[in-house]
Amino acid sequence: MIASDLRAIDFQKLDISEYSRNYILRMMPSIDYYLQIYGSCVQNVLCEMGRPASELAVVDYGGGHGFLSCLLKKMGFGKVIYIDFNPLAVNAVKIIGKTLGYGPDETLEGGSDVLREWCAKSGVAPQILFGMDVIEHVYRLDLFFSDLVAINPCMRMIFTTGSTPYNPMVGRRLRKVMVSDELGPNGFLAQRRVRIAQHFPNLDEDMLDYWAAQTRGLTFADTISAVENGRAKPPADPYNTCDPETGSWTERILPLKEYQHIVEACGLQVSVGSGFYNTHRSGAKKIPSVLLNVLLHCKCLRMLAPFIILSVEPKHK
Repeated sequence: MIASDLRAIDFQKLDISEYSRNYILRMMPSIDYYLQIYGSCVQNVLCEMGRPASELAVVDYGGGHGFLSCLLKKMGFGKVIYIDFNPLAVNAVKIIGKTLGYGPDETLEGGSDVLREWCAKSGVAPQILFGMDVIEHVYRLDLFFSDLVAINPCMRMIFTTGSTPYNPMVGRRLRKVMVSDELGPNGFLAQRRVRIAQHFPNLDEDMLDYWAAQTRGLTFADTISAVENGRAKPPADPYNTCDPETGSWTERILPLKEYQHIVEACGLQVSVGSGFYNTHRSGAKKIPSVLLNVLLHCKCLRMLAPFIILSVEPKHK
């Protein structure tokens, strides 16, 4: 079992960054839950594909510290491709794979454009892509899905996200984080205002405030372009915001209709399923999780789900 293999590693002694070490140590107490989520998604796709794992190439997109990639290799997938923007995570994956004795076959650093270029050069067309807690951070979903369709128009894509539009309690918690990131000291709003002032020194204070607010959800480059063109349209959701330096959204919450609009433009369709609660807890904490998971079998109670699962596939299979 991969869980026991991971528990046997002394992450304190691995030659990985402090960021990676702390991230992993926060995950480890709930590692059985995370692996259950990964395993459930993988098994569901395999059942629908009707092909053995050994015949399939799979992508772990935004794979973080690579536990999903390691699980995929342990399950016997023919080719496992890991990719992430964070160089610290990429380095950690390589070291963890060597320590375990198994891991991804290919380790890439970057985004969907890097993956598209690598697949074109290597002649690999993955049949499945998994993105665990990543889709809510992707800056331009239209470009993201265009890249993935260019890799393989028949690729199946599975995304889990805690940024569920159905659960109001989750929504309130995440929007507090968004407000803090946007309006806090040296928050995204203040950063955009400073950058606009640097590029447009003739703007008065009121116009600086106006454009800083109107460019919420844009990178610095797109912010400057919007001001130059005199056109900017902030996200419809009054809370969604992104880091203007990296373009990473703060747990962006999108309604299903918006996901549908984006993927349909790429010839894809999307369906949504409910996630489940952690039943690996001990004592009294386990009981409500078990009960809630029973209730979540009813689609009308999706508002109770701690996360959702988005399945994206070609319109015409």
